[in-house]
This record gives sequence, structure tokens and C-alpha cells, in this order.
Amino acid sequence: MEAPLPIYILLPRVSYLPLVTSRVRDHFINSAPAVRGDMWFDYEGRPLKWNLPIGVLFDLLHGSKRLPVDITVHFTGYPEVEILPCKSLSAVSEHFFHCLKEACFLKYGSSANVMNMAQSVHKKIEQSLVTADYKIFDEASKDIFRGSEGKNDVQRLPVRMFLGDGLGGTGHCNVIQPSLELKSPKGEPHTLQSALEAVFPSVVVENLDVSVQGIPVPLDSNMFWLCENLCHADQFLYVILKKKKL
Repeated sequence: MEAPLPIYILLPRVSYLPLVTSRVRDHFINSAPAVRGDMWFDYEGRPLKWNLPIGVLFDLLHGSKRLPVDITVHFTGYPEVEILPCKSLSAVSEHFFHCLKEACFLKYGSSANVMNMAQSVHKKIEQSLVTADYKIFDEASKDIFRGSEGKNDVQRLPVRMFLGDGLGGTGHCNVIQPSLELKSPKGEPHTLQSALEAVFPSVVVENLDVSVQGIPVPLDSNMFWLCENLCHADQFLYVILKKKKL
């Protein structure tokens, strides 16, 4: 049997691998083993965690390297120790809405808006993740990202920080989810620098390369602004930290 030809796909940063890779399965299925398990992917030998947004995976493992990204698809040997089970697309939906509820609880002290959303809204949000259609997502979710009384009273910042190259990280499994209030201990609005210093008091922040959504971020950036404008669809701000190369 001849080796299959590669397939090239432009993947949306905001979605998740299982939601946008049905064409991959169709492309390779005739070359896959007769006895197949769940499809999974690796990058340079490291299994890719489907529960992270594609953009976060890219920033962690590939960064500024040239495109395209070479990803290997597997149909056997699912690494259950390293990757959460994903028997169906419903697992992705369940994970996403779990994260969304968590983020809303952190922001507003309640996840009632997510838990009580109409089924039609639920379906539209799912659709927007598959199609990467921000307009659909924005329209469907406009009433969710507010406090339980319809107010935008944010209490805490939903942030996840990933330790990348040079910081003791081993791929994309090292994540810290700090409890960040809007203001620093000094009573001032948290900047990226003050947030990092609060989470990593022994680290010289100036020695870090910090990126959000693939964009290098100045240390004086306001954390609330970053969370409101550069968060992912699950409302978490994903901050990628790597040691600066000398």
C-alpha cells in the first residue's frame, strides 16, 4: 500500500481539532489500519490535547516557526494517559461548555446564564465553533457574558497561563489557573506584569516572552482589557510564557 498524500487545511485558532478535522479522517481512512481506534494527532512526537483551542496548541508547540505545521494523524494507540478520551464530538461540546461555565463563574460569581441558556443558543454556539463564525457566536452569546442580574460586574479574571520553552514545561500540559482579582495588592488595576509577578514571584518577568493569541503582549497591558478583547470563545485568556532566547 502506498503512503497517502498529505492534506493541507487552514484551521481556525478558536476551534478544537475534533470539530474541524472530519476531512482528515475521510482523506486517510483508506490508508488506515483495518482495526481502528479513535483518531488523534501529534506534533513532533508530542500528542496534541484536543481540549485546548487550536490557537493555543499552535502558540505552545510551534510558535514562530515556518508554516505549514506538520501534524501526524493516528488511528491506533490512543494515548489515554496524555489525552482526554474523545469518543464523539459531544465530548468536545461538553468540555467547552464546562469551561464556559467555569469562566463565567469566575467573572461574575455565577454561571447561571450558561446553565440556563436556551437549547437554540446552545446549538448556535456549537455551530460557531465548527465554522469559526464570530458573528454567529457573538449574536448567540451576547446575553451570556453578563452578571446574573444583567450587569457587567466582573469580579475575577478567567486566565490560564501555560509554561512553554525554557520554563520547565514539557509540552502543553503545564498550566496554571491563578485566582486573579481586577486589582493588584497595591489597589491598582492589574497589568500583565503585575499579574505575572503575583503568580510567579521568583521569576524575572522581563526575561519572559509573553504572547496572547499569537501576539507578543507588552507587560504594561491592562489585564481586564486583554481578557475582554483577546479571550477565547470559552472566555478564558490563554497566556503563553516562554523564556527569552539570548
